[in-house]
Order: sequence, then C-alpha cells, then structure tokens
Amino acid sequence: ACSWWRRMVSSRMPDPRPSISVQVPVRDPGAAFAAFLGSLSLQERPGFSYELVVVDDGSRIPVGDSFDLHPPGCVRTELVRIEGTGNRPRARNAALEASTAPIAFMTDADLRLAPGVLAGHAAFHSRDGADGRAVLRGSRVNAWSLSSTRWQRWFDTRAGGNDGTLSAMPWRHFVTGNASLPRTLAFEAGCFDEAITHYGGEDTEFAYRLFLAGASFFRDPALRTDHLDDVTVRRHSSKMEEYGATGLFYTVTKHPALEGLLGTGWVSPRAGGAVSSIRAAAVRAAISDPVYRLVLAWMSRVGRPAFLFTYLSVGACLRGYTGRLR
Repeated sequence: ACSWWRRMVSSRMPDPRPSISVQVPVRDPGAAFAAFLGSLSLQERPGFSYELVVVDDGSRIPVGDSFDLHPPGCVRTELVRIEGTGNRPRARNAALEASTAPIAFMTDADLRLAPGVLAGHAAFHSRDGADGRAVLRGSRVNAWSLSSTRWQRWFDTRAGGNDGTLSAMPWRHFVTGNASLPRTLAFEAGCFDEAITHYGGEDTEFAYRLFLAGASFFRDPALRTDHLDDVTVRRHSSKMEEYGATGLFYTVTKHPALEGLLGTGWVSPRAGGAVSSIRAAAVRAAISDPVYRLVLAWMSRVGRPAFLFTYLSVGACLRGYTGRLR
C-alpha cells in the first residue's frame, strides 16, 4: 500500500481540475531544481492545466523556504514534507497520494522540460484506446550540450534511445523522470515498493507489476527533457554496482520469474550443467576487480570503443549482484 506523509502544506486556487499532476521528489535541491521549475513556466497552453506536487524527502533546509513553488499556469500546488534519511519509493507514493489529477507525470528535480512536454503526455492519455492502462515514457537527454562526452552520448542510446516516433516499448525500459500513467493504474499495481531503500530498482520493480496488471508501455522521444546532472562513467558504474547489490537482487528475489534480468541468469547458482557453470565462471572472471578497474580507467580517459560502456554498466550490476550471492 502507498504510504502517507508526515506534514503537508498546500496551495489551492479556484481553477479547473488539473489535466495532469507533475510529481517530483526532491532532497537538498539546487540550481538544477530552479531550472526545472523555470521550465514549467513554458508548459502553459490554452485548455490545458496542471498541478505541481513536490515531495521534500528530508531536505536539510525545507524546500518551501528556498524556492517559489507556484510557476505560471499551475492551478494547484502541494508540498509534502517527509522527515528522515530519504526513501525515493516512499516519496513517489506520497506524491501519488497527494495528487488529484487523473494522470500522474513522474519527473525528477534535475530535469529541464521542453515546451509542450506536459501537454503531450496529457494528449496521449486523452486519446489512449487501452481503457486507461497505458504508460508513456518520453526522452531523457544527457548529451544536450556541445560539451557532452562520448559517455553521455552512448548513454542516450540505451533503452530505445532518444530518436524515432511514438512506439510500443518493453516494460523493462520504463523509468520515471519523464513518464506518465493513469493515477488509478498506479494504485491498482500497488504503487512503489518502499523496501527498496538504496539507489535504483524501484522503477523496474514497479513496471513489472504494472505489466502484470495489464499495462501497455509506449515511448515518445519527441517529448524531451534535458538531464542536468553531470553523469560520469565512474559515478554511473558506482551507482550500478549499488543497484545490483540492492534493488536488482531484491527484485529478482521477490519475482523469481525475472531471473535473467540484466544478465543475472548468467551467474545464477540455480543454473545447472557444465555449460552454465563454465559460463558463470567466465562472467565472474570478466567482471573481477583487476579486469573491471582496468576497463573503467581506460574508458574514463579514452571513451572508446563504445561497446565497453555496455560492459561497464551491465558488469557493475553483476558485480553488485554476485556479491550478494556469495
């Protein structure tokens, strides 16, 4: 079940019911959050309205003391304050609870929305023929500046990339940040699993339950957001290793049918036979400390060949995952 919040501050105005709910968890935000709020001022369109639900997930300085949370065109603002060390799934659930619009737009505090993103998500759901069971993901661009790195450009090719037109996508490509779905569908699927307390995994685990609930998944790269976080290959590798040891291990344990997700089947102790044993040994050797650190140092400095970025990303997950299997 979705969790409740400890303290809530709201601002309501006599405007029509919002078409879509912008839901964003924040913790000690800075300039990127200010840019995000600024981009909301570009979302206003005739006949379209939105609400803003901000969940302050344990910031040292309350977010409401530092930022104006009433961007132009926003017909309703809700500020939820959660005390503690931070729990992203709990923050997502608190935002769902506090929202009133029929469509939940889940975003992040370090994303800058292009004009029309919110209206595009709302329009998709208004014409959805899947009886309100569709999930939409827009693009999330890391290589948005002229100074972008090879790593950032490679990262933008993952999970379907940022090119193309509206199309179906696998459930496992779902990530929050630029994603929307009917609010009722989120509750039907059980909301986010608050047991996932470390980095990563809550989106994938939630998406699998949405899939089991009969949701259809789509992507529209034309609905663009710029990721303002300076992602580096070293930082990403560290996060993926944490994800492998926590969220990924938890998800595969909770849902045995997902064994094989992100290559976990390659190192599974339940895989039988000589071929499986040899493969598992080979994979473990390939992601061992000496090999992995050598490749990480090379790609941090040189950034080619690009396929080694895939090795680093998946390999980091498996390093964390196999550490839990021991």
